[in-house]
Amino acid sequence: MPKISLATVARALDAMLDGQMTAQARIAAHLVAVAEASGHDAAQVIETLEAIASTTVLDEFWITDEQGMAYLTNVRDATGALMPFRFNPNPAVQPQASKFYALLGSPIESDHVITQSAQVREIDQEIYKYVGVNGVDRKRIVQVGNALAFEEHDLQSGSYTSPVMTAVMAAFGEPDLLDFAFTDQLDEIRVVFEEILGKQIIVQARLVEHFVTGAEEAGWPTEEINGRLLRIVNSSPLDEIHVVSMPGDTVYSSLRSPLACETPAGLPGSDELSSLLDGTNKVVDQPTAPRASDGALYKYVTVAFANKPRFVQLSLPIDDGTLLSPRYNPASTGG
Repeated sequence: MPKISLATVARALDAMLDGQMTAQARIAAHLVAVAEASGHDAAQVIETLEAIASTTVLDEFWITDEQGMAYLTNVRDATGALMPFRFNPNPAVQPQASKFYALLGSPIESDHVITQSAQVREIDQEIYKYVGVNGVDRKRIVQVGNALAFEEHDLQSGSYTSPVMTAVMAAFGEPDLLDFAFTDQLDEIRVVFEEILGKQIIVQARLVEHFVTGAEEAGWPTEEINGRLLRIVNSSPLDEIHVVSMPGDTVYSSLRSPLACETPAGLPGSDELSSLLDGTNKVVDQPTAPRASDGALYKYVTVAFANKPRFVQLSLPIDDGTLLSPRYNPASTGG
């Protein structure tokens, strides 16, 4: 049985989170843009961000104005007040956060992203991972943050039963410590990666739900909403986004010309979506599997809207060279 270093596992997890958090930040940028365009004040936007963070694994939003002041965040101090924070370009002042200041110089038509490896956070010594993108309505930083604590909690509570991954998480912020520890438990690792990935995609689905709801409130035409979904797909690892009525036709899609078959019966994994249609489940998280049309590996996650008879399906291609793939071969990747 081939073996892989635990350092490789930690770096692979960090890379997977790079992509997923990029998608989350992208959608959040469009969500904030439409919310403010429709007249929502900061308190209303913060309420939305708090609702998303409280019901998903995403921990933090830090969304700034043109000067780098984070006026939209769900993070509060011990008194319950919003945590004040201004990004500073000087690494001597902010060794970690200063990296993201460059996003303030990005044009709104660009799709820049800055990722940061999971590391001990300078303000409290907790291990966090951050990813930021530029604003799409004005120059701003749109940053999302994940605490290592959510994976640790799930591991300890039994959601992910994996001694190997427990060891990886223990040194996640310092993967070099794991260079000389090896495992052959690839199936065990893959199960944990699959669960973490599913929860990350659920974050994206909830963000899409709020974006679409806000766009409709703002009176945006279907073409504009579809165009935004396409831009998100083109600048993130996601392959397709579909918003579908229950039961009914596609309402919005990242495809330029939605096909007639894009109904609940025509979507990938449609035979598993009946629990969404009848209200039994709110989420259908399908394991990574070959796509029927070409054998390429894909993961599909479908999430019901909270307050409308709709659901959003997101698809993610899975590269054969990643630990998520059952075709992964450590020998071919130098793992």
